[in-house]
Amino acid sequence: MNKPRELGFKPLLTLPTSQDVSTRRILDLDEIEGTDLALVGGKAFRLAQVRKYGLSVPPGLVLTTEFFKAQITAAKLTPLWAGSPDIAVTAEALNWLADALKLKPLAGELSAELENRLQLAFSPDINSFAVRSSVIDEDHRDHSFAGMHLTELGVPRSALPIAITRCWASALSGPTVKYRQVHGLSIQGIRVALIIQPLLSSEISGVAFTVNPLTGARDEIIIEATWGLGNSLVAGQIQPYYYKIAAQPPDYPIIEQHIGTVTPVSTKETSETTQPLTIPQIADLARQLEQIQALMGEPQDIEWAYQDHQFFILQTRPAAVVTPTQPTSNLEWTHHGYAQYLPPLPSPLFGALLDAIQPQVIRFLTKLGLNVEHLPPLEKFILGRPYLNLTLIKAVMAQVGVTSGSLLHLLGDTKAAVGPTFTIDWTTAWAARSIYRAIWLQTRRLTDTLTDIQKAVNGAISDLDSPQTGPSSDRLLAQLRQQSQCYGQIKAAQLTLTLGRIILTGLGARLLPASTPTPITTLTTAATHGTDLAQERLHHRLVELGQWVHSQSVGETSNHTLNHPKNCLQSEEFNQKFKALLTQYGHHATYDIDPGQPRYLEAPDALLALIVAQAQNDPGQYPTEAKRATELSQLPLWRRWLLQPILAHLRNLLIKQDQLHENLVNFMTAVRQWHLTLGQTWSDAGWLETPDDIFWLTLEEIERTLRVEDGMAVKLSSTIQVRKETYDIYAQTSTPFVIKDTEVPTIQLGHGNAAGPTVGTDVFIGLPISPGQARGVVVVVRHPDEFNQIADNVILVMPSTDPAWLALLSSAAGLIVETGGLLSHGSVIAREYGLPAVANIPQATQRFQTGDTVLVDGSTGVIQLLEPSRSPSTTH
Repeated sequence: MNKPRELGFKPLLTLPTSQDVSTRRILDLDEIEGTDLALVGGKAFRLAQVRKYGLSVPPGLVLTTEFFKAQITAAKLTPLWAGSPDIAVTAEALNWLADALKLKPLAGELSAELENRLQLAFSPDINSFAVRSSVIDEDHRDHSFAGMHLTELGVPRSALPIAITRCWASALSGPTVKYRQVHGLSIQGIRVALIIQPLLSSEISGVAFTVNPLTGARDEIIIEATWGLGNSLVAGQIQPYYYKIAAQPPDYPIIEQHIGTVTPVSTKETSETTQPLTIPQIADLARQLEQIQALMGEPQDIEWAYQDHQFFILQTRPAAVVTPTQPTSNLEWTHHGYAQYLPPLPSPLFGALLDAIQPQVIRFLTKLGLNVEHLPPLEKFILGRPYLNLTLIKAVMAQVGVTSGSLLHLLGDTKAAVGPTFTIDWTTAWAARSIYRAIWLQTRRLTDTLTDIQKAVNGAISDLDSPQTGPSSDRLLAQLRQQSQCYGQIKAAQLTLTLGRIILTGLGARLLPASTPTPITTLTTAATHGTDLAQERLHHRLVELGQWVHSQSVGETSNHTLNHPKNCLQSEEFNQKFKALLTQYGHHATYDIDPGQPRYLEAPDALLALIVAQAQNDPGQYPTEAKRATELSQLPLWRRWLLQPILAHLRNLLIKQDQLHENLVNFMTAVRQWHLTLGQTWSDAGWLETPDDIFWLTLEEIERTLRVEDGMAVKLSSTIQVRKETYDIYAQTSTPFVIKDTEVPTIQLGHGNAAGPTVGTDVFIGLPISPGQARGVVVVVRHPDEFNQIADNVILVMPSTDPAWLALLSSAAGLIVETGGLLSHGSVIAREYGLPAVANIPQATQRFQTGDTVLVDGSTGVIQLLEPSRSPSTTH
């Protein structure tokens, strides 16, 4: 990178080789090395890093801790500073030492060395300096020492020794020592370094945070600015101009701004502007701020100045962010609903994407009038697995007056009591009517919202189409940020649909018989009856093609038994049908919303395996429309009549949910292609072994690489290798389906976890996904290829309900699943078959054994172990 202009400062010269540099008492910023943190302190070390990467930092000399120690030694004050067997270091002793340092001149050798370095570093016409502290343990996130150590501005060259001793003394004086004691820091042997830089004649100065310090939102940048020097601003003596900036390169739009109370000093400036920074200046500064954050690897608190059309960085340190107040009870998390869309361990890239949208999600819920700001996030990853904030969901239910154990079961709370009703407390609902109104207005606007999302998705797909054309880093960063922004819009719409369904279910439940165990299942099944949902079309196409393969394969044999359909799969007619299927659904994957998962166009064998699985079933076993029964047919006519508008609205929401999911699939496919293209570029550069390795990185790591390209090959390779090893451990670790924050540290990595929603040794409670009861013998199936071992009328126990397992359901009398949701493919098909089914039974394939006799109640989610298997070894 090109070095910035030095504003006429004398270039820093290389020291003569004859000088003894072993003590390294004085260094210029460009001499600081990667191992010098303990020698120069965090402030000087970070400025050296920023300067090294070509950002504008005024040149400077660092009086290292060795220089400070040499002065202590020359003045014979070491016992007061470091202690001895006979003298303890106390606050009083340090105060005395501070006063002594201010009275004693610099040792002759040190004074001569300082004068020599000043002459080498700065031209004689520079006679105004800034002296700042760089104490070894200051500027940390949890102990910043902000404003504690003295900064001397406008110091003449002749007065530098006095300013140096005054700054040293401030690090040893009463307030600073007390701050150390309060924060549990040692007061023995305090090591102080100082930075000496020419004082800028700043036209504008200010402070900036690369994260919102009040909310923690990492998609916002906060800038405060004033005219002239910034010492009054950092001291809190003036009201600065305030800018809240969206972290969206390259434009960095202003979200909010407030004018300050200080007017420009220069009359010509006053005539041209009424605020310190113009929009182009804000974008230029924001770009540099984000680059510094990328260099440091975490949000930063940065002091800056503007002079001669150039921004200069004066200081950067980790940003101190207010941590939101947490509730007194532990947050409770559930793994509900992810198995139908995500693999057991989604890619780290998707995890970072989900994490990035959480501020948007909380802002959306707050906009509806819900009080959830103290309970974020809605979703997070625990040991590589996605979890939903059950505590937040319960808080939302309480605020809108919804009471339902069955709803909590839908959301994954297998510990909740399943009541016979789904009710709304109308007193609470009336008090929360503004929330209901906001939710209902959002649902009414869904058509327009989905249209806007469709446009945003199409725009994103077009925009993300070709990073290989050589756009600038800013352009790539804008595309990267766009991914989380668009996903956040989709997530907000999904929440609107979910809240709308909850309200409609509450209304519809009042018309159902009191004995209806799961109104959610009943009403959702009725609303989807006869509805052509896109999420089911692929399954139906697979069934159709599987039936065709079955019929062709049976025809190849004389005894009408099914052989492996090898010849059929190689036929031209099948190839045409399969190509048409890929053309229509090739952008899908077994786990659609994780961009780290290959699409069917990339891995057609996965789709082919689903067809082969479907071909193993007799076509007569598939349910027809006539077999689809509804529990509502037994209701009195007047109740069915009243339910019709509720079901119509619910059906409309489900159709919109289906459309939204298709938008999400298209968008994530574009996101995958964008990252693969970038991964190919980095692979060609030797930074990644394969393009797919990019999915092992987080958004922040990708952003940092885009901003700081030098030397990333080793860093990326080592990061990915460590993360792969970590995920191997996660894969061997069983986590509870429902878990509290305090329980996470108790999980033993690499070991199974027996925690689960058991009520007793022989009773299990899960999520009811298909009503009815079934008694039978268990067959545990851990892989779809085991379908040949399944007899008719058994209780299947499976890991999930993703499409690979659907071909097994026609032979079963009941179903027990480790993970899955009410609207997963398997749940829909189970209801079509009239197959009693319960999901969300953690480690079900380990808890049950082939040969167990169980009773499955798909209406309440209760499973009873009636008789254990007599031969445990028969478990598959």
